[in-house]
Amino acid sequence: METEIVFTLITLCSIVGFMVGNLVSPSTRMARKEVSYWRGLTGDFKKQLKNEKKSNSGDLDSLLDGDLSIGKLFKVAKNLKPEDIEGIKNLVAQVTSNQQKTLDDNSNNDVGRFR
Repeated sequence: METEIVFTLITLCSIVGFMVGNLVSPSTRMARKEVSYWRGLTGDFKKQLKNEKKSNSGDLDSLLDGDLSIGKLFKVAKNLKPEDIEGIKNLVAQVTSNQQKTLDDNSNNDVGRFR
């Protein structure tokens, strides 16, 4: 009976000592400082991204804010200005002019085939 009480007291004291040691440990303090440092960096990075998005407000990504749902597309299309429509027409014209008109038929050519 006495040995169980001794083992229980030793176990409880060890647990309490471990918890107190974790609270005052220098490595824990350094880890907390490092976590707060990285949180600050990510917060600054997010602010920079928001500022860049606001400054580049003329492109399609800024209009959609990364959301490509049908409702968001309709809302953006409803609120388009005439100069935005002209910009989209110019982009579509550039993309269609850069595409190949026809693909070459190389089905009878032996160049580049494995034999």
